[in-house]
Amino acid sequence: MTSCFSPSKKGNSMVFKPSPVTPVTAVLLAEIYAKAGAPEGLFNVVQGGHETGSLLCHHPDVAKVSFTGSVPTGQKIMEMASKGIKAVTLELGGKSPLIIFKDSDLENAVRGALMANFLSQGQVCSNGTRVYVEKDILPEFVEEVVKRTHAITIGDPLLESTRMGALVNRPHLDKVLSFVEQAKKEGATVLCGGEPFVPSDPKLRGGYYMTPCVLGDCTDEMTCVKQEIFGPVMSVLSFKTEQEVLQRANNTTMGLAAGVFTRDMTRAHRLVEQLEAGSCFINNYNITPVEVPFGGFKMSGIGRENGQVTIEFYSQLKTVFVEMGDVDSLF
Repeated sequence: MTSCFSPSKKGNSMVFKPSPVTPVTAVLLAEIYAKAGAPEGLFNVVQGGHETGSLLCHHPDVAKVSFTGSVPTGQKIMEMASKGIKAVTLELGGKSPLIIFKDSDLENAVRGALMANFLSQGQVCSNGTRVYVEKDILPEFVEEVVKRTHAITIGDPLLESTRMGALVNRPHLDKVLSFVEQAKKEGATVLCGGEPFVPSDPKLRGGYYMTPCVLGDCTDEMTCVKQEIFGPVMSVLSFKTEQEVLQRANNTTMGLAAGVFTRDMTRAHRLVEQLEAGSCFINNYNITPVEVPFGGFKMSGIGRENGQVTIEFYSQLKTVFVEMGDVDSLF
């Protein structure tokens, strides 16, 4: 969570409160800014849990609050900020659809699906975890995805050969694994993965690792398809028609991202025009250059990050009238 002090009192300074489970990188960033010559007090880091966040939201000197995290926490922050009529930017959860048509380049579609689900151990809010595959190519697609998922190297993220590291902590690992168990109970088929993993390196054996999971035979009503898992779990569904999959893709309270794989560019643009998502990808996924605005529709948030448009969400417009002549008065 970030909070911006009022420019009239503190300058354009900022307070950054990282997640309590990822406290170190924010401090390193502050050190980098200091070494680069940033003025003292421009970028500040405070650690803590929800109590610290609440104090920042209610503090009278904080003019703007920006939060990245879950929908329930975002709702609470918006409510707290409303007490002081503070501006908010919220980048919340996602349950994004990835639609793959039979005329797609299958090799690229598979690559895109893997990037859309397993990047950063699946701990990416914009991940395309609902993978809709046109029925005619479903068996071929699933076979290739499962083969490549099996081949993902799990271990030390500092090694060049590693493609998947550990999840953020033990409770989160247990939560992700419980989603897999729930999916099995609801009728999904575990095509691969979804189990705790113990690396061969003795130094890593206490880590929070799991094998990346692909779920088949999924339906839109299943928990794994409706709720954000935030882990390396891909849910594969089939579809028959464009209109059908569009309706199913939009049938969610969230709208952070969406993807379409097809060689038909007319269809691709027709779909992304109707997909209710803040970031749409055609024949690729999870490409997020800093020059391009990022943010969600619906309960995935308000406001934008990255790109020049972001300045609008971190500044206030002031209108000034200056009269150089006589006042034209009706009185």
